[in-house]
Amino acid sequence: MSIHPHPTHPGWWQIKYYPEGKKGGVKVFTLKGGTIDDARIFELDLRRESKTTGNQLSPLPTIAEAIPLFVNHYRLEHLSSGVEVMARYMARWSQIIGKLKFATISTATVEEYKHRRIADGIAPTSINKELSALSGLLKWAVDQGYCQEVKIKRFPAKMTKAPLPNVPTREEVLALIDCMIWPKCGLFACLYYAGLRKSEAANLTADKVHLDHGILIVRGKGNKERPVPIVDELRPYLVRRIGEVEDGGLLWSSRSGARITDLKKIIKLAKGRAGLTRHFYPHLLRHAFGTHATQAGVNLRSLQYAMGHTTSQTTEIYTTLSSEAIIKEVRGKFGRI
Repeated sequence: MSIHPHPTHPGWWQIKYYPEGKKGGVKVFTLKGGTIDDARIFELDLRRESKTTGNQLSPLPTIAEAIPLFVNHYRLEHLSSGVEVMARYMARWSQIIGKLKFATISTATVEEYKHRRIADGIAPTSINKELSALSGLLKWAVDQGYCQEVKIKRFPAKMTKAPLPNVPTREEVLALIDCMIWPKCGLFACLYYAGLRKSEAANLTADKVHLDHGILIVRGKGNKERPVPIVDELRPYLVRRIGEVEDGGLLWSSRSGARITDLKKIIKLAKGRAGLTRHFYPHLLRHAFGTHATQAGVNLRSLQYAMGHTTSQTTEIYTTLSSEAIIKEVRGKFGRI
């Protein structure tokens, strides 16, 4: 198919359709008035109808109408925590472009949105996450025949590179965990002693704890499973908890059996009890695990596998953090010699 301005009526459009390919005959459809975006939508309707066997399709949905279908599709291949994040991004996109048809979204539309968000003071890292969600939606829409491919250009890495985290000492981490009530302290022990992501620890089930073999079977990003070693310091938490939950049930759940989700609140209360003033957040314990393991001499390749990093470049951040700690210590002590 192809779209052309009408040769004799300004503001009209001609859509040429070749049912049997360009070697066969051509059918010409006329759209009286409208914009080029209206013509694209009309063309896509014709494309979809040409793929059916005589059954007339309903009009192309708006983006707001299609988003629930996309989220349901996304749910089939991702963990519930990831689906919740995607649903939040989709709710935002629905407010912004929900009334539009997919064919009206172009590279220029996306660029305009990026500039507007920068003007609002939103960080490039956050905008890139929003664009990634939109990219997933548009790729799905292409598969559904709702639109053609739209190229989305994200901000370059040099603009989105996050500062290195200020990793707490081992003593600070243990003081924090010791001031948490049971069983919430066990979940945070998994974040630190096993280096798990918060979603991995929250979704860990009792049947994935293999004390005899000394491993946890953890389901991480991309729904992939990996074995994670159980260190001696973590074992007491697991032994106690295994005796309290049913096989196959959530390992770290509330008294009602629900997933523990208020991690920031738990940290805030524990900080107060421990008298800690430094900033803590759940993922910082995973950073602490990677840094302290590197300082202890754990092989980078082994650490990459245990933490579930796709590439070694992600794991190498912990060698940088360890080097910074060494430099700081040398500078602090050398001056006193």
